[in-house]
Amino acid sequence: MTAEHPSPDLSFEQVDPVYRGFIEDYLRLHGVDPIKFCKPLPGQDEMFFNAILPNYEFDASISAFKFVESAMRLGDAYRQIAQGVFGGFDKLGTVLDFASGWGRLTRLLEQRLRPDQIYVADIYHQAIDWQVATFEVNGVHSAKDPAAFEHAGKHDIVLVGSMFSHLPTELFHQWLVRLYDLVSDRGVLAFSVHDEAILPAGEVMDPSGLSYLRFSESGSLDLEIYGMSYVTEAFVGAAIARLGSGLSWRRFPKGLYENQDLYVVGAPGVDISTLTVASTPMAGFESVTTLPTGEIEFSGWAIERTPWATIEAVEVHVDGVQVLSFTPQALRPDVLKHFPGSANTPVGWSFRIDHEKAPAGAMLRAQFPSSSGLTGYCYAQVPKPATFTYSGWSRRALR
Repeated sequence: MTAEHPSPDLSFEQVDPVYRGFIEDYLRLHGVDPIKFCKPLPGQDEMFFNAILPNYEFDASISAFKFVESAMRLGDAYRQIAQGVFGGFDKLGTVLDFASGWGRLTRLLEQRLRPDQIYVADIYHQAIDWQVATFEVNGVHSAKDPAAFEHAGKHDIVLVGSMFSHLPTELFHQWLVRLYDLVSDRGVLAFSVHDEAILPAGEVMDPSGLSYLRFSESGSLDLEIYGMSYVTEAFVGAAIARLGSGLSWRRFPKGLYENQDLYVVGAPGVDISTLTVASTPMAGFESVTTLPTGEIEFSGWAIERTPWATIEAVEVHVDGVQVLSFTPQALRPDVLKHFPGSANTPVGWSFRIDHEKAPAGAMLRAQFPSSSGLTGYCYAQVPKPATFTYSGWSRRALR
């Protein structure tokens, strides 16, 4: 799929009803209106059709759930920034989602802020025009050259999710300067990067602190300006120092998405030294076994990527009613290969449940509350004989 030859739009009505049930339950747990959130995914959305969908063997239903899941994890990070720096969404002025694509975050922000508070910008002008028409937010067309990006607004939060993770060295510095200039006097710039810990096997870190590889999920952007970059903390720290002396900034390992680090930089005089941004725990079902006793045994994994936090429990719900709670015990170092550089070893878990508590076709939700205050979720449908539907693990390795 390319921008010139897009895939057909994906409507959530096309998603398997079981997965739609997972999605609707998951959104409501986050206080999000599923009807407002679940607008169609435009066929030109390269992030979904070129990255998420292939990673899940082109299964649209699993991919749609993963899209929603990534949006809610992004929302968890955004909420912590809004709360930690400003005291909550109700204290914010305007915000800018730069490199916003086709509105993954906008679907959530429009339920937290007024449309006139939300600005979105992207190099794909058609994506911005679609967001303006769909969400009635403020749209700004971006450019390949930072000097050609015309926008004079100032915003309390300027978020740049997964753009600096794709830039060569000079563009990294140029865009950092340009976007920091859009931060209000009380605001912050937040951006994500690929840390050196996830540099692909066989590659050697460039002595400069930024290694740039010429490949990406985009089928339309020039690989000279948009590939895959991997950075050291020293490189990012030096880049931030170019913005001005004495700036307050923090790095949050695995703070966005599955494997990207989040950096937050305060405006001059804004102290963010006490800001905390935890990562949402991740988890997934792996197997189900019908036992001779008639019970069903489920097993899976979970990981807490926040260095100082731990998963406190596994809580099992059937059709919204909690039926089990226990503490995970076993470690799963084999899962760590999917989350390189994570501070904590994944845990394994399993439980048995009988059909009286979990009849065939019921929705099974496992929750993983963390000492960070965040909770991870994964879903399954209680199977009929020889069937199993789940949301938490790809048939292919997670990337």
